Formats: sequence, structure tokens, C-alpha cells
Amino acid sequence: MEKIKFDVDTVYCISIKERQDRRDLFEKAVGCLLENPVTFYIVERNDDPVRGCFESHQALAKMALANGLQRILIFEDDVKPYQLKPAQIGWTNRFIRTRPFKALHLGYSMGRTWLTWFPFIARGRVVALHAYILSREGCRAVTEARYDGTPLDRLFRNHIKQYCAFPMLFRQHAAYETGSDIEGASKDEDEWWERNWDRHKRSPIKNFWRTLFRLNF
Repeated sequence: MEKIKFDVDTVYCISIKERQDRRDLFEKAVGCLLENPVTFYIVERNDDPVRGCFESHQALAKMALANGLQRILIFEDDVKPYQLKPAQIGWTNRFIRTRPFKALHLGYSMGRTWLTWFPFIARGRVVALHAYILSREGCRAVTEARYDGTPLDRLFRNHIKQYCAFPMLFRQHAAYETGSDIEGASKDEDEWWERNWDRHKRSPIKNFWRTLFRLNF
């Protein structure tokens, strides 16, 4: 398979120091598909995993601003791809080069989505941060956030205008495969992701009126 490239300055993958197994899984599942080089951002395990997640993503946003980067792609090490099609990647790259945005989610847990008039791009109110692109403006928004116990992805949903790849490009491995540090492991998770996929295909139909009237593009 021909490798794909996202038009970003840097690709990061967040991983806990002792989880070499997850880094190996990432390389096998995702790294081998990317033309972009990937920098692993290695963090220490935090007794509060929600805070640890918040601070690690925020640290990358701060680094991007300090280094003058315009767009960064952030993965978490339990990410798993769907079928990555060159045409969709091409339109995604065109979007991030030509349209203002803060966050573009390449994978997500469903809340609500509706299509825009830009190919393969939806708007939404979603959660999950296993695969997303931040613009410089998005990095500023993340660095200004203050931790109060709320997971970062919920802050995104409530305070940041979200764009979403449609169809989504990435899901997460089931926790029984990787050993989640936040959620309990369950072999039902693959079925959950299947339901999530079905919901994300139906949601734009239910919310077509938003697309029709170009609401919140």
C-alpha cells in the first residue's frame, strides 16, 4: 500500500514511558502507513490519568506555539486506522491548508455530526483525542485551558468549534488489546466501535438541515 502524508508540520504520538508494547502496536498499525515521520512524546504515568492526558496534550500545543508550527497532528498510542483512501487524505490536506479551523478530528466518539459543503469534512460535537489536527489557533485555545477535573476532549466539545473527517479515519484499539489507563477493559469494545461507526454514518442524515442551511460552517 502506498504511504499517505498529512500536510502538517509535525506528527506526535503520546505514549506512557513503560508502554513500549503500545508504541510497537502503533508502529505496526499506523506508523507503517505514514510518510510523515512520527515523534513519540513520552510521558510519565500520572496517578490521575485524566489530568495526565490533559497535560500531555497541552504540552504538545505549547511546544508547537514555541517552535512556530502552524499545524500538528496528535495521535495517542492506542489508535487504529480504518481504510485510508488517498482521495480523502488529499481533500483533508486541502481543507487544513485553505480553511480556518482550530481542531479537526480524524477519529471520534459520536455525539452529533453534520456535513459541510467541503468534501469529506463534517462539523460536530464529539469526544476522543486519539487522532486529531490542531491549527496554531487551536494550540492557543488548548494552552489557555485550565484543568478542573474535566477531560480535555469534553472541553473541546464544549468550547472549541470542531471539524471532523467524514468518514472517520481512525478508531481506538479495544482496551483488552492495549490495557487502557483510564477505562476498564472490555471485549465488548469492538462492538461499541461498530455501533459508533454506524451512528457516525447516520448522524449527517439526521442533521442534514444544518448542512442545507450551512449552519456553523
